[in-house]
This record gives sequence, C-alpha cells and structure tokens, in this order.
Amino acid sequence: MRPVAWDAMQWPLPPSAELASRHARHALSRRAFMGSMARVAGAAIGGGLLPASVMAAKPSNSAPKPTSSTVTLNGVTFQLSFFGSGIDPSSIGDFNGFVGVADVQGAGTATNPDGSTETLLFDTDMRFMSGVYVGVDGAVHKGSFGFV
Repeated sequence: MRPVAWDAMQWPLPPSAELASRHARHALSRRAFMGSMARVAGAAIGGGLLPASVMAAKPSNSAPKPTSSTVTLNGVTFQLSFFGSGIDPSSIGDFNGFVGVADVQGAGTATNPDGSTETLLFDTDMRFMSGVYVGVDGAVHKGSFGFV
C-alpha cells in the first residue's frame, strides 16, 4: 500500500498566493472590531427607545373588548359574568381560549389592636384566561389575562 502525500507543494496546482494576501488585507483589526461592536450596541439601545407599536408595526390599542354582560354593585358597573353551568366565564368579548375559575369562600380570624379577636367571612372570585381575542382595534391578538 502506498502512503498518501498531503504536501500541498507537490500538488499539480499550487495554492494561490493571492488568496493568502487578500485574507491578510481584510483581517479584522481591533479597531474594526470595536467599531462594529459600538454600532451594534448603539442600535440595540436606540431600538429600545422606540415605542413597541413602532417596532412591531401593530396598532397601538390591542386591549380586549369587554364582555357585553354587566353587573352593578354599589353604583359601580363591572363588565363580567358570573360562572356556572352553560355560562361563559370569560370577561372578554370575542374570546376563544382557556378559562380557569376559582370561587373560594371561607372564614378567618382577625386580631384587633386591643387584642380581641373576631371571625370574618371572605368570598373571592379569581379567573385567568389564555387564548386569542378580537381587540378594540378590530385585529386578532393572543394573550393571557388574570382577574382577582
């Protein structure tokens, strides 16, 4: 078996000296590297100064449309619905996604400044929603929301 010769000087076409000299002329110097890094940092910082609506080219009002059902408590109107069998629990109109609901009721003991204690009742309604919705701007958006 004959040994393989890997010596480039013995190849039929010797390597071009032009390629080596071109590479040496275009090598990245420290000055060029620092200048390019300064431009990259400037672009990153400058991009953070622009509003997100300009960067993403989205309309500025992607807030969800509230649900049409309303509840008035103590003169304040809330746009939400109670939950139960056959009732949509989301508080977002034109919503398609997952809704989690927790209605927690219970009692706790409060200690007053004078040291006396009393039993207090509590009732909470907590929800979270994740999915797609039609915003006030009329476009379809994706998001997650919490209601406590």
